[in-house]
Amino acid sequence: MFKFKSFINYKLFTKLNKKLKNIVFYSEGQEHDHFFLPFVQVCLDENIPFCYVSSEENKPFIGNNYSNFFYIGKSFIRTLFFSTLECENLITTTPDLQNFFLKKSSKCKNYIYFFHSMCSVNVIYNKNAFSHYDTILCANKFHTKEFENYYFSNKKIKFINLGYPKIDELNKKQISQIPNKKIQNILIAPTWGNEKENFLVYEKLINMLLDHNFKIKFRPHPVTIDKKVNTLGRMKKIFTNNSDFSISYEKNNLNDYLWSDTIISDWSGSAIEYSLATKKPCIFLNTEQKVRNKKVKSYEKDNSFENYFRNNIGLCIEKDNISDILINLNKDTFLNLSETKIDDFRANHLYNFLNTHSAVKKFIKSIS
Repeated sequence: MFKFKSFINYKLFTKLNKKLKNIVFYSEGQEHDHFFLPFVQVCLDENIPFCYVSSEENKPFIGNNYSNFFYIGKSFIRTLFFSTLECENLITTTPDLQNFFLKKSSKCKNYIYFFHSMCSVNVIYNKNAFSHYDTILCANKFHTKEFENYYFSNKKIKFINLGYPKIDELNKKQISQIPNKKIQNILIAPTWGNEKENFLVYEKLINMLLDHNFKIKFRPHPVTIDKKVNTLGRMKKIFTNNSDFSISYEKNNLNDYLWSDTIISDWSGSAIEYSLATKKPCIFLNTEQKVRNKKVKSYEKDNSFENYFRNNIGLCIEKDNISDILINLNKDTFLNLSETKIDDFRANHLYNFLNTHSAVKKFIKSIS
């Protein structure tokens, strides 16, 4: 929906001094803002000028200690903004540049993409979703490998082995916690897609876990919250009177992760991030794999980041055998199920684990 405020902000941005537009961040809104914080924080700490452009009106980050914030909405003003953008560097975590309505501008020299998911670039994104960026900040070695045979319009594209700051943030936060000696709090975090069928499985699972005195927090994907109101409403209605059940609508998943002793998901990348950061076990339901790239090859799916993790570290349970989850939760060894394997995975597949702040700082200073 068009808001006149977005047009005013667009005009203000175009009149801004070019020196203040060396680094421009574009965020789709609150669900993505927290992924930008490590980059913005470096700019603030190092007094590096930047602009923050968003499709939502609320200015993000505690303290709001920066002035160049511009709201451009999601209407034709956003399309106009992208097609006429004049800056040195645009940093975003929005895929599919040039493929749909967000077009490249000849006046922007460097389009930079960073990841808000650790999952496969070939599976959960559209085909050629990253083909038109000039610089890509890879989160893990699976990304680097997948990009070896990827089509890019810029033959001089740059890859930066950055890492995944969200894992570092969560790891540092949970170190100060005293862990429970047994499973009490369970976070259930399904990915989006096929909610009508999958939520029936989750309803049975939640009933079973509540009957055995576990505390459950259900964290739906932001796309589910936005597009599956009725399905989510049914879930809320069924369990609304149970004090051990709650639904989390927090934009940032950090507090939910810190609260939980384990996580149950299906194909969610956030469950993998949780386990890699905390060494806490994760359980995956074997639902139908979420695939957005309809032209993905079978070997690409089989060798994806998410499949590797599920098969080698996570505990996979058939959706028709959810009672197996209860059996595993009650094992004394469950909490320490994957610690050694996670150590190996961090060392062999992640970039700059526990050092992404330095990697972000180095990169931002290189383009400032």
